Amino acid sequence: MPHVYGDQPICDAELRTDLCSFKTECGPVTDPMSADPTSWNLEIRRVPHLDDVQLVHVSDITHDYPRHVHEEYCIAMILKGTETHICRGSSYTAFPGDMLLLNAGEAHSNRSVCVEYKSIQIHPRSFVRLSHSMSGNNRTPFFADPVVRDPELFRSFLNLYTTLHGNASPLEQESELASTFELLMREPDDAPVESIEPSCITRVREHLREHYSENVSLSRLASIANLSPFHLIRVFNNQIGIPPHEYQTQLRVTNAQRLMRAGRSISEAAIETGFFDQSHFTRNFKRITGMTPGTYLSHSNIVQDN
Repeated sequence: MPHVYGDQPICDAELRTDLCSFKTECGPVTDPMSADPTSWNLEIRRVPHLDDVQLVHVSDITHDYPRHVHEEYCIAMILKGTETHICRGSSYTAFPGDMLLLNAGEAHSNRSVCVEYKSIQIHPRSFVRLSHSMSGNNRTPFFADPVVRDPELFRSFLNLYTTLHGNASPLEQESELASTFELLMREPDDAPVESIEPSCITRVREHLREHYSENVSLSRLASIANLSPFHLIRVFNNQIGIPPHEYQTQLRVTNAQRLMRAGRSISEAAIETGFFDQSHFTRNFKRITGMTPGTYLSHSNIVQDN
């Protein structure tokens, strides 16, 4: 089961051989924000018959990302460079051979330096279902350790990525997904533990997910939460890590990405997700993702499985 070794820059001897084909030279970086996003490479693939599990492969990315949240759980295998993850008041750096485990809905910021990784993103309902099938409980999974060094687990998730990315049968893919996630949770002491969110904040988040493109008022959210507006902002920020308006903006950007992958133009995606004009959309898209919508489309290899 995962063992966390902190910020160790040396790969396990076995993994060093496995990863040698991924290691390329990257020049010195003095300012991550100055890196040219047009040099980035990005591939996104969704697997609809597995509840839209998403596969992401990025390389040559150097960027500082602001505080944000992901709607899905993310398991990333670091192949090159470094990825520094800042959450819960601490900083964690993942090196080649490490796994980065991100909880759904947990606010964090991160710094990528000449990084390449492959990640598997899974919806919370799917993860809960897998957890229930293995343990018999319906608790919400929560990764206690963001960075994990476990060569066996690393190779297993790389193999899972390859299986889901390739032409394996749905039965093989589903079986491989279940057996690999079982490795992640096989030891009770190290398994993901429950994360409890106040029901009032859950109701607000669900409302924002359903109405992300609308002009939702603070008084409306406060009424849903049965809290005063001031108290809602404080509780939401303490629980989620960002205020409600920023959470809505990130939902808009995430859904705009989905629409562009489905063939919508940049202007159409901006309008449909609630941005008041394209410049407002572009500014927030770049702030959150590190690239403009145009760069996202032109430098992405986006594949939708049938």
